[in-house]
Amino acid sequence: MAQAESAQHASRPVRSAELLVVLWRLLASAQFAITVILFLAVAGFLAVVLPQIPPAIQGSPAAVDTWLESHRANFGFMTEPMHRAGLFTVVRSWWFIAVLGITAVAIGIYVIDRFLDIWRNVTKPREQLPDSFFERAANRVAFVAPDVDAAPIEQRLEALLSARRYKVRRAVEGETTYLFADRFAWAQLGTFASHLALVLFLVGGLVSQLGGFTSAMLIAEGTTSPVFAVSHPDQMQIEVIDAVGLFSEGGTPTDYRTELVIYQGGEEVARGFTTVNDPISYNGYRFHQSGYFGEGVALRISDVETGNTTYSEVLALSELSPGPHIVVRDGAGVVLLDDVIVPTDFIEEANGTLITVPGTGRDFWVGILPNVTDETWSLAVFERDDNEASFIVPMGEPHEAGGLEWTLEAVNGLPSIVSDGITDEGRALTVLSETPEGEPYLTIVGDFGGQALTLLTGEPATVGDREYLFEGPREFAGIEVRKDPGVKFIWIASGLLLAGLLATFYVPRLRLWARIRGGEAVLASVAERRGVFQSEVKHLLAALDAARIEPEEVTKESD
Repeated sequence: MAQAESAQHASRPVRSAELLVVLWRLLASAQFAITVILFLAVAGFLAVVLPQIPPAIQGSPAAVDTWLESHRANFGFMTEPMHRAGLFTVVRSWWFIAVLGITAVAIGIYVIDRFLDIWRNVTKPREQLPDSFFERAANRVAFVAPDVDAAPIEQRLEALLSARRYKVRRAVEGETTYLFADRFAWAQLGTFASHLALVLFLVGGLVSQLGGFTSAMLIAEGTTSPVFAVSHPDQMQIEVIDAVGLFSEGGTPTDYRTELVIYQGGEEVARGFTTVNDPISYNGYRFHQSGYFGEGVALRISDVETGNTTYSEVLALSELSPGPHIVVRDGAGVVLLDDVIVPTDFIEEANGTLITVPGTGRDFWVGILPNVTDETWSLAVFERDDNEASFIVPMGEPHEAGGLEWTLEAVNGLPSIVSDGITDEGRALTVLSETPEGEPYLTIVGDFGGQALTLLTGEPATVGDREYLFEGPREFAGIEVRKDPGVKFIWIASGLLLAGLLATFYVPRLRLWARIRGGEAVLASVAERRGVFQSEVKHLLAALDAARIEPEEVTKESD
């Protein structure tokens, strides 16, 4: 019978309340906090060591597959398992966010579990301690002070402590007077504020991860771009009215700003200038200036017969094509040509074009050749009718031939790009340059019957059944759109952390207990900082004109 009762007792189911108590104690323990912090530290280390998929492409499965393929040579057959485990998106993986949430809950429980003790210690401290405390306290001093104007020492000490912003309470037992002095009791809540700040930091990070949004866009002047790539209930369009980039004489940027118009549902909802530090805000989203690109051109192509626009783009000329700066003089030293030539012919390693030297009526093929040995360029000039006027000469060295003096002054990088859709077949090279008078013009090298197409601003040119119009240079604005719902938590947490640190380190709590008996007083404290106690004692003894009494054990040792 006893065995049956014992078996029944052993198989008693665990109650839910007991499980909650066990879980509460686990989350409130410092060991658990250290464990999760170490886990997050290891995860952070992996996020630094392992390549991470850029946030901009994480929403595109095709782009992610391409990214994984580019790293397959490094990780081999482990690439897919590592991706499924979230090792290439550590800070956005479900397990990292889950551990962050658990950490926030654990710190919150830790604070709650200890808050009542801290609050009780602040609001209801122990005011009277036994006599043994005054004999054994590590921070203690015994002294005697003469009575002044018949005022006993306890009254003078109480008044002095009150003047030094202590809250003083008195207790009398027979001929013994006990004083309890408490200063800056609220400072002990600094640790509570610091822990609460950690919770809010984690909560803010979780909220930002789960509800935040960031998108970076490069938008040309006069064009509109959607904020979200797909259908979205908050879909907005951003129109760049004017992108401004100001630079110093040395080329250092001094100011970037952009005039924006924001549309939602087909209606204008916000307008203004945005900068790096002064964004435009609308509906929880902030539109920051994140960059500036000044090398762009607007090109429009129309069908000659119908007049319909078949191509209209603002091209970002993100590449550089070599453009030789050539100076030609006649025999008297008069400059006939001083211009940067846009190459339209590419013969093996030579880049050049056919030009007519003004005032001579003579045609030359002028190009440049790279010097592999010293990474410089050489000028190549050919004239069909005069072999003596054909030569190759290094950059910077004048050369006279056929009655003309040629000099390759420099090789400039001309903004350019190779793109599709401009010609019927193949790709076309688009190069932006300027005339000697500073007027911009566009050169398109493509399928135009063996010739290049040169376009001045606003002057259309017809090739076959197409009309090409260079509408002018355009600038691009880099716009970053952010929505960070966790930023409010971060600001509050920063304030709490600062307040907690200030209270803990610069406004330390100090409690003093005094026992006065027969003209002799003992002052003791449990201050963690002995220097604070000693400085207080020094001031008090000086104000009381009191004399220290050596502790008994010290007196014996000195004897």
